[in-house]
Amino acid sequence: MAFWIVWLVIGIFFILLFCATVIPKIMLRTYAATLPVRVKAVGRYEDKYGDVVVFSPPSQVRRYIKSYLVGSCEKGMYFRGEWAKTAAYVEYELTVYGADNSVLEILRVKEKFNGGQYTRDTLLPAGTDYVTLRIVCVDDDPIPAERRAFNPKYALWLTALSLCIAVSADLILWLGGTFALRCLDRFTMELSLPASSWAAILGFTALAAVAVTWLISLGGFFMRKKRKGDEEE
Repeated sequence: MAFWIVWLVIGIFFILLFCATVIPKIMLRTYAATLPVRVKAVGRYEDKYGDVVVFSPPSQVRRYIKSYLVGSCEKGMYFRGEWAKTAAYVEYELTVYGADNSVLEILRVKEKFNGGQYTRDTLLPAGTDYVTLRIVCVDDDPIPAERRAFNPKYALWLTALSLCIAVSADLILWLGGTFALRCLDRFTMELSLPASSWAAILGFTALAAVAVTWLISLGGFFMRKKRKGDEEE
């Protein structure tokens, strides 16, 4: 009995570890694949820590933050924006890219206007190459997000996400089902399901997980596009 309990606990631990480490990274890349990458370097200079690159954001963002820079300091790389408009409260999103155009991190920054010329400095992960900026909310008024059209990169990451969720669901079901059988036969291993039954159960579970993941993701994707189209009308 003790063996099966330890077996169940260890199995669930590794599945949860996988879900906590791998799936969020794939979700990040799936979300990033819907974001337009519009970044324009308009200046470059050096300070005592190295190169500082000045970027011009899209026109929608320039109403609030007219430019921003990515530089280095004693704590590492940082982001700093230059205010174009006074607001009591601004929330913005920084999508951080590496040298190979891969997404390193997406940061949400909530900031009250401090009366100064610049936003506060936001530390960026090591290896940052450039940053895109999106305004999320100004003075409690949300700013609709711009989204890319459905594209192969988004479909690829969504497929990877749905497969990871399907595998995790199958493993949890197999562990739980096997442990339940052991409990029913008092750990004598007399009860078992045929391989064909396991194949059918796990196959339908995987298909259901993939279908639900795609429906939720695509539903959200196209509903956002529809809402944006309605607002433009």
